[in-house]
Parts: sequence; structure tokens; C-alpha cells
Amino acid sequence: MNLSKDVSQAVMLLLATFVCVNAQGIQVKGAKDKTAIPPACESIVPANLENNLDVKALVKESTCKGSGDMISDYSYILKSLKREAKKNQIKEESIVYEVFMPVLPNGAHGRGILLVTSRDGVPVPPQELDKERVRAGERLEKEEKKVTSIPTSQVPSNPVGMLPLGSYGRFAFGEGKAVVDVRTFLTNCELTFMRREQTEGREMLVFTFTPQPNAQFKDNERYIAQLKGEIRIDVQDRIVTRLVAWPQTATPANEKVPAVSYEMVRLPTGVWLPFETRINGTDYPGLFDRIAFYSTLTFSEYKRFATEVKDPKMETPP
Repeated sequence: MNLSKDVSQAVMLLLATFVCVNAQGIQVKGAKDKTAIPPACESIVPANLENNLDVKALVKESTCKGSGDMISDYSYILKSLKREAKKNQIKEESIVYEVFMPVLPNGAHGRGILLVTSRDGVPVPPQELDKERVRAGERLEKEEKKVTSIPTSQVPSNPVGMLPLGSYGRFAFGEGKAVVDVRTFLTNCELTFMRREQTEGREMLVFTFTPQPNAQFKDNERYIAQLKGEIRIDVQDRIVTRLVAWPQTATPANEKVPAVSYEMVRLPTGVWLPFETRINGTDYPGLFDRIAFYSTLTFSEYKRFATEVKDPKMETPP
């Protein structure tokens, strides 16, 4: 799985899964919380969404609802796309991966296995792909044995709080020079309620946001201090489903092209997982730290595998 060095500009990190894109390939490291209730969900109570909407309580609840580790329970398709202008020409690269995670007990961490299935729209030849699938299966088996051989720390009892419904994720681009984290937007921006809307049959609360005057950002998140944007929160599940942002100096004409966007997808089981995140350094080259390209990371075809062992029964063969 040899990748172009240009793809090394995109780096993605997830809350429960660490994914690093570099010249040698993508590295995925997953982790499971020690308890069902993560720290962000301790002592959280449902927010009031009626006449006097409690925005501060909703921010805490929405932060909790996306703090789960369930993405480590799924395999999925990951597409990485990068578009960059070079010598008056647009150069675009894309790679599609199948991502497989080992089974992780609570408190454990492990490395995911990735399989390249397509490069720049050209599928990997079937014979080559079959061989890579066999190797991927062998690597996954070795990783699962390694995970089970490492003792995990135990917690005496589960804390009191609220259960999360999804995994927001944390995405970094340009070798970590810029990070997109929904939780940073929630906790460091002022949310102003605008309206309620129906989106695909689900009721949403629509907020505009601007950074808090005294917000302190990490170096790779300082660009957020220059943004304005919109956040949508699902009324029933109290989780952020969409975030879109522009520079505060942007005009209505170029606000059609966001600088940052992030979307979630709701699975049939009710779990919310990342769908797509984008960062646009092409139209806003001065916003990010030495990032002048457009990059997208898209997740699809989530599949959760479970096994069940029943009591063995001996039968007389016919």
C-alpha cells in the first residue's frame, strides 16, 4: 500500500480512534473507555428545550452525546481526497480504504488494519486485492492476540451520568497544523439560537456561533478565533449533526464556500458516527497555518460485527 507523499498533508484523529496519514500509509489506533459513561458525561442531566431554552446545559449534553467510543466497534470505508493548485493547475488525489478494528475490551487500545481498494478512482486489481485481504486478515488476527495479551486497568464502579449516542471524532490536517474538533466549537464559542427546522424528518435546533472573547485555543485550533458559522443539534438525540463555518470577514458571496464543515450520520441502530469533514485552505489560504489545499475525509458503509458463543451440543452424524 504505497501512497503518494502529497497525501501526507492530511492527518485525521478520532476521539476513540487515532488515524494518522503519512507518506508510509495510514495508521489507525483505537481505544475503548474504561466505563460506559465517559468523563464528559458524568453528572450530566437533560437540558430544557422548551420556551426558556437552556443553551449552556444543551452544550454540555451535546458534548457528552458525541463522546462515545463506539466507532471502534465498526469497520467502514474511508475516502481521503486532496485538491491543490500547483503551477496554475488543479491536482487532485484520492485513496479509498477499508478499515478494520480489532475487538477491544473496556480500557484497551489497539491498532486498526487498513486495506487500500482504490487510488484516484482506479480500483486495485482483483487478484492483488485478494492477496491484500488475506494479509489484512492475518494482521488483524495478530493485533487481536496482542490486545488480549495486554492487561487492562479496572475501575471499581461506573460513574453516574448520561450515556453517549455517538463519536464526534477529532480531525487534523496538514500534519496536525489545523484540527477540527466539534467539542472545541461547543465549549469555546457563543451559541445563539435562531430557529427550529426539519431535516430528513428530524427536528433540528439551528444556532449561529462566534468565538467567546476570552477563549483560549491550542496552536492548531487558533483559526477558530477568526470564524463564524452555524451548528445544528438534533432535538431528540441532543447531538451535533452539522457544523459549517466561514471567516468572520467573509462576504455573502463567498460564504457559499465554507472554510470548515463537518457532518454526522445516524445509523439504523440510532448511533451517530462521522460522515464527512472538510477543510478549505484553497479559498482561504491565510486562515490556516501553512495549509493552502482543500481536503475531505468521508466515512461510509459502517458495519458492526458481533459473535455469540452458545453451549456446544454433540450430535450423531447422519
